[in-house]
Amino acid sequence: MITVVNKSTRCSDDDVRTMTRACAAQVQQHAAPAWGQVPIPVVYAASEQEAPPGAWVIAVLDDPDQADALGWHTESEGDVIFGRVFAAPVLDNGGQVLSGPLTVSSVLSHEVLETLVDSHVNLWASNNNGESVALEVGDPVESDSYEVTVPGAGPVSVSNFVTPHWFDPQAGPHEKLDWLGNVKKPFQMTKGGYVIVMREGKTQQIFGDTYPEWRKQAKLADTSRSARRTGS
Repeated sequence: MITVVNKSTRCSDDDVRTMTRACAAQVQQHAAPAWGQVPIPVVYAASEQEAPPGAWVIAVLDDPDQADALGWHTESEGDVIFGRVFAAPVLDNGGQVLSGPLTVSSVLSHEVLETLVDSHVNLWASNNNGESVALEVGDPVESDSYEVTVPGAGPVSVSNFVTPHWFDPQAGPHEKLDWLGNVKKPFQMTKGGYVIVMREGKTQQIFGDTYPEWRKQAKLADTSRSARRTGS
């Protein structure tokens, strides 16, 4: 189970409860079926203390703990999975809480999806070209979002994501590579996307042509998911 808690003063409890419901619907209706997984519950709790034992807790906070990180998740000793989402970098760069192309809700969705698919942040896929690509389902299409309708709350933005076919060098042209259909071949990213590639034990961060400069700083944060991949 993924449990979301709100520690932000810039997003209300109702806002975070609503985006949690959107993420839960996305996991159940889109992401889990696309990845051949049994959907796991995504629920809201008033505090970390109210999260069920063993739940993966993702907290929404105001300010990033390093640089301009938007969010990350990791594993601590004892197989404890937890994550963080930061509202300030989104809202301070023209984003909104729930609706629009850049939202706190889409960052939460991004972290929920990547926790779902690679909770231990350790999976890679070979591109048959001497390289391995980090199994990050949101990064290659990071700037893309779409709306999920939450009953009683309206449309809420969630993150686009790639499917298992994106990581398959043999995937045919008929395969759906990302939920929105924005990429046309395996290992291709959108202009606002990002990937981590490893060759001969060395990692490299590759950004799309229009990847925002302010977001690049998030990838350099010590606590960011990228740093855990690259060992920085």
